[in-house]
Amino acid sequence: MKSTLYTVYPPPNPNLPFLAVTLMTDGTVTARQFDTEIDAATYIRGVAAGGARDPKAH
Repeated sequence: MKSTLYTVYPPPNPNLPFLAVTLMTDGTVTARQFDTEIDAATYIRGVAAGGARDPKAH
């Protein structure tokens, strides 16, 4: 059984943002950018728990 995956990607260089990424079971991928790893991780934990939602993605 497939499940939704959540992760935070670090920037490849200091001038780019961290990405909070959700990979859905239907193949949909959403990403939001954040200035800090803490903000990205907090967001992704909220999405995984069913709380925070990206209005563009849902």
